[in-house]
Amino acid sequence: MWTRFSDLLVGRGQEVSDDLPGAELVVFGEGREVFRAALARHARRDLDDPAVVWIRPLVTSATIQSGLPAFDIAVVRRRALHVARAEIDDRFLALDLVSGQQARIEPARAERLGVLQDFDTWLTTLSGDQRAEMAALDHD
Repeated sequence: MWTRFSDLLVGRGQEVSDDLPGAELVVFGEGREVFRAALARHARRDLDDPAVVWIRPLVTSATIQSGLPAFDIAVVRRRALHVARAEIDDRFLALDLVSGQQARIEPARAERLGVLQDFDTWLTTLSGDQRAEMAALDHD
């Protein structure tokens, strides 16, 4: 599961030549979609509970500062997925969450792809230390 998840986040497909744009998270509750957002290209497993995966959903579009996209880190905070079961299903990863909801990690599309590209650009405006801190996903 972890390899497929990581591949989707960074844009690797099932085949060596298969480039994907990155990933988005789709959450379903009671058979209907309740949440959809692009995912930043970093994630980590919780050291204390391997069933918990920390992610950064990009829940808002960027603002523009000095001609470049900018994000408010208080808004695009880390979140935890508590995974009960995971299954690789063709081009996405299907997850059953402890909450009873179902989720999919799939290739980013439409406006979520634009948000992800803006986030990638914004990261380049940060120092190396700031980028490493964001990718660590160990505090808000």
